[in-house]
Formats: sequence, structure tokens, C-alpha cells
Amino acid sequence: MQDSPPGAATTALLARTGSLAPGWVDARLEERALVALYNPRTATAVLPAGDAAVFAAAMLPTDDTGLRAIVASSLPERREGFAEPVARAVDAVADALDGVVLSRDDLHEALRQRLPLDMLPWCRSCQSHHARRGLLVMAALHGRLCLAGRAGRQPAFARTDQWMDWTPPAPAAAGAELVRRYLSGYGPSTPAHLAQWAGVAPAHARRLWEGAGDELAEVKVGGRTRAWALARDLPRLQDPPPAPGVRLIGPGDPLILARDREVLVPDEAARKQVWRAIAGAGVVLADGRPAGLWRARKQGRRLSVAVEALGQLPKRAVAAAAERLAPHRGCEAAELEWVRVAR
Repeated sequence: MQDSPPGAATTALLARTGSLAPGWVDARLEERALVALYNPRTATAVLPAGDAAVFAAAMLPTDDTGLRAIVASSLPERREGFAEPVARAVDAVADALDGVVLSRDDLHEALRQRLPLDMLPWCRSCQSHHARRGLLVMAALHGRLCLAGRAGRQPAFARTDQWMDWTPPAPAAAGAELVRRYLSGYGPSTPAHLAQWAGVAPAHARRLWEGAGDELAEVKVGGRTRAWALARDLPRLQDPPPAPGVRLIGPGDPLILARDREVLVPDEAARKQVWRAIAGAGVVLADGRPAGLWRARKQGRRLSVAVEALGQLPKRAVAAAAERLAPHRGCEAAELEWVRVAR
């Protein structure tokens, strides 16, 4: 689950369980039953601790093209030969975090002492030289960096291989498992969509796809688009179970991260609202179909939820879903505002 924007993982779990104790995700992170890593798209991903090494091993690039897809913007002066600086950065992060938990500022200060200036581009907003996120992603995929709570107002970091058990499987096995999990959640899909979802190079995604090839079945989506699904899932796809009820699907939700966006939200104007670069809307699902858009803001102890209907919406069920969300946003109650947007 992605946890960017912050709280996205909790909203996603709540939508799928219907009931979740406030603070549940934070408590599981503190217990280290869950772990938070940076993924190749540089977002925060929350995973079960037992799955983290599988995820990382599958995402780890094996060639310069794969490395470029993740770290090119972090090493702006370099066009090729990324393996050497990436290895140097991973070693520097591992050394800086050896046996300690550091705040973001303290980690970057430690890296300034261990890395050359050409690997620490100037950041205008921070007014300092520091390692960019792509290099921290590579440290995360090597099991050398995870998020470890907060240090005041900043994130804190630890070495994953010291924070929890870290035993990566063989890359081929990890890749096949990643494709299985991906298609279980997103199928039918394509290698191109997998690459976009994961944030890896297209060639990397194709290699992962080939690792699960014997388990895949080619299908048509909408009678024309060529895609693939897990063969074992075909009966469920051909005769899907009902999806009753109302769910508030928030920004950063796994469904929102799917790349076949027109399948989830057929309305083009609504798609532009959901996938805005900043402050995109969430989706109200009613019986498994998009029936509205929503945005929430905290107003004191109340959560104000603005809802735009795209079709028939059961208002009481939407209000109940908003009430379930309120305590997870630090609020005592929710208040709905029904809005109409000219299209």
C-alpha cells in the first residue's frame, strides 16, 4: 500500500475492511509487523514485514537502463554508468545508519561526510547539498534504509536489515511473485502498465512478466485491448462476485495507482479531477462502480467531506463511510457537503 499522501494506507485499509482501529497502521509499524520503504516511484510504500524483501528484490534493477529509470534525476550530471555511484551511495547510507536511527537532516549530514559533492546536488528549497530521493530508494531496495517513525517533525530512518529480518529471495522468484500479486490486484494488465505502476524501466518489467509467463492467460479487455491475467483468476474475472456497499477510495489508494485509468473512471472530466498532479480527488465507489468524487479537510474536530455525485449515490451510506473515516483523521465527526461542478 502506498502511504503518499500521508494517511493513504490507512484510508485504503479502512475502505477494504469497513472497520479499523485508529492508529492501527502506526501501531503495526512500531511493532515492526509492517515496514515503510521508498519505492522506485519515490513514494512511501507500507508492506507486511515478511513481504518487504520479496518486493525489494523484484524491484531491484540489474542493468544500467534499469538504474537510470530510478536514479537519473538524482545524478543529473551523469548519463550512463550508474552502477558505481549507486553502489557508493548504498554503502554510505548503510554506514551512516549502522546501529543508529537518524532524522532526515542527520542522515543527510552523515551523507555529506561520506559522498562527493557531485552526488549531492544543491537543493534550493533546503538551501543545502543533499542526496536526492532516488539514491535513498536504491538503499531501500538493498535493505539498507527504511522509515523508522518520526524524529520531531521529520521522518526517521534505520537500516532495514537491522530493523527486521531481511532475507531476499532469488530475483527470479521474487519477480514472479510480484507479477502474481500485481495481477491479482490489477489484472488484466500489461507489462507496460506494470512498468508505470512500479516505476521501473520497461525492459525490467518485461523480464518480471516473463518470469510468470507459464501462469498467464491472454485476454481481451472491452473486446479489443490485448492484456493478460493469471490463468487461475479467469473464472473469477468471467463471473465476478458482487461488490456491495459504499467505499471512499482516497488519493494514493491501490486502485487509484492502476494505469488503465479509463477502466476505473470512464468519465474523462472526472479522471482529470482524480489524477490531478496535486490534490487529486478520491473516488466514491457504490456497489463497485465510481459514483462520485470526494475531498476531505479537517475543520477543528470535524472532518468536512465535499462530495460530487457522478450518478446515483446512497447519501446515508456515504455519510456512514465518512463517519468511519473521521477518527482516522483526528476528528470526532464528519460533515458532508454536496457539491455540483459544471462540466
